[in-house]
Parts: sequence; structure tokens; C-alpha cells
Amino acid sequence: MLCGSPWHLCDHVLFIIHMETESHWILGRLNIEERRMYMYNSLSTAMKDSAAIKACQPFAVLLPHFFALFDEFKKENKPVCLDPFEVVKVDGLPQQTSNDCGCFVASFAEYFIDMKPIPPIFDVEKHRDRLAVLFYKYARMKELDFIDSEDEAPPKGPKKNLS
Repeated sequence: MLCGSPWHLCDHVLFIIHMETESHWILGRLNIEERRMYMYNSLSTAMKDSAAIKACQPFAVLLPHFFALFDEFKKENKPVCLDPFEVVKVDGLPQQTSNDCGCFVASFAEYFIDMKPIPPIFDVEKHRDRLAVLFYKYARMKELDFIDSEDEAPPKGPKKNLS
């Protein structure tokens, strides 16, 4: 789906959540139909999972109100329900051993988007290197094609030289 599509047309919404007290990032996946928010945590311990669920709670509480405010439920003829979304921890995920949570979050999102199962163990260095190359290629493409922003509009032509 394109950026800016109405939420009622989406089955799932992926977003990253920063756990400020833990200096850690997790992936959240909202399943609108099930009214559940799935939590993907690469640093899973009882204490970290508790903090991750706590970090998800504001989203779980506020998103139903957001949908009601913008009439997202009415667009699909769904009853308005302001109850918080259920937060569900996804088990069986690979676990980080160093400060790699960003790479894990990006990889978890990519596996979900590609509809592939997340392997219980994966080579984080291989994923990090692959992501670095993808980001570099993307930046070069933007530079060579004179793309200024992330919008879906066609390129506007060469950038102006201000010197």
C-alpha cells in the first residue's frame, strides 16, 4: 500500500517503539481486524518484556480513540469500541547479544512484509551489512534521480545549485 492510505484499508500497521527507560527499540504490529497489537522484542527477558508491554500500552489505549475520532470504524461499518487493544508478545524470535535492536526491528518488519517466517536464529552481521548496502543504494538512487523527499509525487527535476 502507498503511504497515506486510509487506515481502514490496512490489515496491519507496523511501527517502532522506543523503550526510553531501557534504551531499546521494539517492533509493534497492529492487527486492526483482531484488535491486537503484537510486540516483537529481540531482548526478551521477564523484566524487558514487562517494560516492552508497558511501552506498548499508550498505543493500545490511544489508537482506538484515534480511530473513533477520525471515523475509521464507520468507514467499514464496524461498531465503535474504545476498549484498548490487546498487547500480545510474539515468542520464538531470535535474540540479540549486543546493541543490535535497530537491525532486529528492521529485519522483523522485513520478514513480516515479505510474508516469511522469522527464523529463530539468524546472522545479525549479515542482516546489518545487507541493510547498510540497501540504505546506501537507496541514497545513491535518490541523489542520482534528484529525488528530494519521500512523497509519492514524480521527481521535480534537477536540484537548484545555490552556490
